[in-house]
Amino acid sequence: MQKRKGLMTTYATEKVGTTKDYSIFKYFDRNRIISKNHVEDLRKDMNLKGQLERVIVNEKWFVIDGQHRIEARKLDKKAVDFRIKRGASIKDVTAINNSAKIWNNAAWLRNYSHDEHENNKPYRQYAEFKKQHGFTESICMALLSEDFHDYGRKAFKRGTFKVKNLERATENARQIAELLAIDKRLNALKAVLAFLKLKTLANFKFGLFESQLKKNKRRLPVCMNVEHWIDSYIDEIYNYGLRKPHKRLVNRYIN
Repeated sequence: MQKRKGLMTTYATEKVGTTKDYSIFKYFDRNRIISKNHVEDLRKDMNLKGQLERVIVNEKWFVIDGQHRIEARKLDKKAVDFRIKRGASIKDVTAINNSAKIWNNAAWLRNYSHDEHENNKPYRQYAEFKKQHGFTESICMALLSEDFHDYGRKAFKRGTFKVKNLERATENARQIAELLAIDKRLNALKAVLAFLKLKTLANFKFGLFESQLKKNKRRLPVCMNVEHWIDSYIDEIYNYGLRKPHKRLVNRYIN
């Protein structure tokens, strides 16, 4: 059984409809920032195929999924097809876009640094850390999480990101900045992850590594992975030409 009233159709517990009144749609404060490129891509696609997926809103007209579709239809002054899902909230926005994998790190940061998210502190620390040090998103995540597997990327996306030791991350950032002043190639994520592992080896001394890098940086090859970076740091930089009383490094990360 369904009832029609104007451009609205009711199916049991939900409603679908079509409208050109774009003003009825509301966005959550922490919803992701609109991407102009994505809007333009959707415009082209929908002009060819039409709007294949309805925008999802809750009973208060807050958009759960489809804000880019709304903006694309608005630009072309075309009607928006929508579906009302009663009781949907900002948590559903996160779940839907998590599955779709269409958010970037800036969107996750905006979503999880909000007051309503109970784990907002690490995200705010991340934002301040990135602003202060200017490294890439991935490097900042790696320094703060000390996660060698995926540099904290999955946790960042899930809302469970944690800062392991802010003081240590700040010190590592300072040291990396000093190394970058010597060799810009060390600004790669794999180079940074290798450096963090290098620091865990017995007998490692940062001051010695820095001075050896100044002398031997031309020996550093193009490295393809973290393991190659570690080997090169040890064999071509740290241990190369090293004399007593300094102690050589032994790579305990060799498979």
